[in-house]
Amino acid sequence: MLKSEPVSKSNTEKTSKSIVEESIKEDKFEDDFVYHSGDVREKFPLVYHSANMSEIAANFRKRIKLVKHIKDSIEYMRSFSGYDAVTALADILGTEDRKVAQTIGQALEEQDMFHDVTYLHKLLDSHYHYYQFEDLAKPIAILERKETERLNPNDRKSLMRKLTERRGTRKEFEENDPYGVLVNIARCYSPTCTDDSPCYSYSCPRRRIMETITAKETAGRFANMAMTIGLQTTWSTSLGKSYVSKMSRDAIKRQEIIYEFIRTEKEYVNDLQSVIKYMIGPLRHGKVPGIDNRFVDSVFGNIEEISQVNGDFYEALRRIQKRKPILESMGDVVKEHVANFKCYIKYGESQPSAKQILQVQKNKNAQLSAFLKECQNMPQFRRLPIESFLARPTTRLGRYPILIRDILKNTSKNHRDQILLKEANTTIENILKEVNQVAGKEANRLKMDQWSELLRFEKKNDISAIHFDDPKREYIREGKLSLIVHNYANEPSLEVTLLLLDNVTIITYEKNDNYHIYAKPIPISLLTINHSEEKKSIKPHGESHSNNKKLVVNNHTKINDYGSMGYIFTLKHLGVGTYQFFTPILSEQKAWVEAIQKQQELLPKPIAKEIIFFSHTKLDSPVQTIHRLNNGALLLANDIGIYVLINNYMMKPLLQLSKITQVESMEQFDLVFVLSNHETYAFSINLLLKGVYTNPRYIKHNKKISSNVSFIATGFCDERFILCCAKSSTSKTVVKMFEPKRLLLNPNYRKTYQKLYLTGDVVTSFKQFYIPSEGVTIRFLRRSLCVACIKSFEVVNVKNLTTQSLLNPNDIVFKNLLKSEYSPMNMFKTQQNDFLLCYNKIGFFIDKNGNRSRPDIFFKWNTSPRAFAYRSPYIYVINVEYMAIWNEFEAKEPKQIVPGNSMRLLLHDENKNIIYSRIEDGKQRLATIEIIKSPPVVQTQNQ
Repeated sequence: MLKSEPVSKSNTEKTSKSIVEESIKEDKFEDDFVYHSGDVREKFPLVYHSANMSEIAANFRKRIKLVKHIKDSIEYMRSFSGYDAVTALADILGTEDRKVAQTIGQALEEQDMFHDVTYLHKLLDSHYHYYQFEDLAKPIAILERKETERLNPNDRKSLMRKLTERRGTRKEFEENDPYGVLVNIARCYSPTCTDDSPCYSYSCPRRRIMETITAKETAGRFANMAMTIGLQTTWSTSLGKSYVSKMSRDAIKRQEIIYEFIRTEKEYVNDLQSVIKYMIGPLRHGKVPGIDNRFVDSVFGNIEEISQVNGDFYEALRRIQKRKPILESMGDVVKEHVANFKCYIKYGESQPSAKQILQVQKNKNAQLSAFLKECQNMPQFRRLPIESFLARPTTRLGRYPILIRDILKNTSKNHRDQILLKEANTTIENILKEVNQVAGKEANRLKMDQWSELLRFEKKNDISAIHFDDPKREYIREGKLSLIVHNYANEPSLEVTLLLLDNVTIITYEKNDNYHIYAKPIPISLLTINHSEEKKSIKPHGESHSNNKKLVVNNHTKINDYGSMGYIFTLKHLGVGTYQFFTPILSEQKAWVEAIQKQQELLPKPIAKEIIFFSHTKLDSPVQTIHRLNNGALLLANDIGIYVLINNYMMKPLLQLSKITQVESMEQFDLVFVLSNHETYAFSINLLLKGVYTNPRYIKHNKKISSNVSFIATGFCDERFILCCAKSSTSKTVVKMFEPKRLLLNPNYRKTYQKLYLTGDVVTSFKQFYIPSEGVTIRFLRRSLCVACIKSFEVVNVKNLTTQSLLNPNDIVFKNLLKSEYSPMNMFKTQQNDFLLCYNKIGFFIDKNGNRSRPDIFFKWNTSPRAFAYRSPYIYVINVEYMAIWNEFEAKEPKQIVPGNSMRLLLHDENKNIIYSRIEDGKQRLATIEIIKSPPVVQTQNQ
């Protein structure tokens, strides 16, 4: 039971030193339960916080920062120091007395909220003692659910009923937080009792605060540390003064450390033997119903092998210790036996899962819990829990380097142990590295399995973007945050769990005991983060039900405005959306920002660089399209006309036409075709560059080729140069084909027939065809045209105008693949002599027969593309806010992201020229992309 003391608000200005001095005299008071004026306990401030342990625990979870700590060379993931815990609790409680905060923390620890990483210490206000949460609810529920799936229906139903009864009303995935009331800091229920005038009751909570946790509360769980250490004698006290007086201080210290090395090795071996004799043995022989050898092997691992190895090690040390009272050398024995410590690697690898399996069975099997409790009360186990002994091998392995280094510090430089012990220490440290590595991988795998199971019912596209099954996938951190949402003022925000992996950030929320993905997983490469360390107040804006939506945040229980004040950081998913997160803890905000930025720094180095070659300042008439001539001249078109770019410095006007959206050319005929205001016109390239068309009268007499045109395309097909003018609607596409007049192919005739260029009479109608779908682009093949429509790719034979689907209709893959949500956008011929088909959400390759040519490669863009470009071996996917560069041989994720604002593809021609624009600093930047280095040669399937 927590001990509480009377308090008052007077004399609060005394120094902490005087408080400590007076508190020492505390036991001299005659009546501990009677309030005395001037009592030392008046110096302690009241704790202004709810007395509900669940609220203190929830705030503690939010505030404490979980990081990796290293103790005795062993890595402990997602842990916190005792000092950080006490600091966080002091802030939550609003007290400067760390002893009070420590006492509250020990009360939380008593209800198994967290534990010392070695299971030896209660909460200490120390930088060098580390603790971890007992967060096993999720993995336990998952393991239980997996176990039930292997049972027959009747057994499954029976087991699930028992699990439900055992859990009671607690949610399946709820954290293992304490509950109850700390009476000592609760508000007094007397209506006449106030802070300024406490009531007379000796038990009034306003007069009392906690100072210590009583021994009877902690003795049952934590062992007496003197008993744990087992220090009975030292080396010097075990010998006569005649030996010790003749030795130097360093020599004595060396012998003391060697003595400790051997003594603690004996205690360690005894502990392992006790585990084998009193736990493993009975469990293997059926002492506990429902426990078999598989459980023993999973939980205890190869601890029997370790016991044999260290038993031999101790016997060898003991033999050389018996020879003389003063042990001259031990390096050869240590070096010989540490070579057998490889068995620790296997043990370390199994420990993360062993802890989960043990907890699952303890929850399910009451007889197992009783058996382990019985063992714990045996003298051999010193009332320590089984977890303490399961952690003993790894902690002991981490102690060896410390002991060896201390021995070497007190060993003369010319001593043979300097070489032997250093070699032995190197071997141990290498094993420790492997233990940390394999244990980290196993813990990471368990986390991946956990979240994969929790999100197993989410959309397949979202799960596939995460790649849970990738062995390289790495868990970074997770935490509960408040997601600020656009909602009505009287509605709460969403409480979410933010999950950070090495490749994506996932926003999840819980509903009906199931976890769901909010929006979409955010790839690290598509993520930008902003934050402010300014503390802000975020409160609901009244009870209004108006249509004006407000930014609100979930209001926690308000303690001194704790729930309404906090810090915000913003994650932006390029091309998708922006999300703001709120946390009342500055360190939590910093931890998230640092973790995400670190993952961004680990992204692969860029494979391409952006080259900005021109900035257009008139944003009211931005460049809409660009066409490059064979002589390198760039024709820029916008809503006003066509320009030529001079020395990447200025735009020289060539032609005045409104709303130009496309420019194509046939330089063999000295022709450029312009789509202006849905009308197609033809002009002479030579006259255009000379500025002839700057005279309005030459434009006035130029007749249009076609009207109501959605888009145009030019190319060579079936031994003909063809201009296609497509008129698209939601239900059909009509394509008119034109041929340039043959006489214009001869340069000598162009001057003679210059009038044709000035009047636009340069083409003749060829053919016309119809497709019952909305077309978006046209590609020229050898004998046919490929039209990308909203629903499919259609191939039109130029000779007989017959139409067929580009994809093999008999391929069942396409029937299931090409649903209505997938819309064709573009098609490219590759250097592998197959075709890349780009849809709005996916991409894949086909051969000339319409079958999948690379069945193992399937792209999921995970965005809404505006345009595509292809320049082997890279695919460029242009979005409003970024350009993703994919390797055509690797469909897992893009190789690079080039961010930008209002990005637009302006040029991508048959010569693989790629020019795009983005808005920056109030200017339209025109840029091209350049590959930094050539990609490695990839063996194709045909090779």
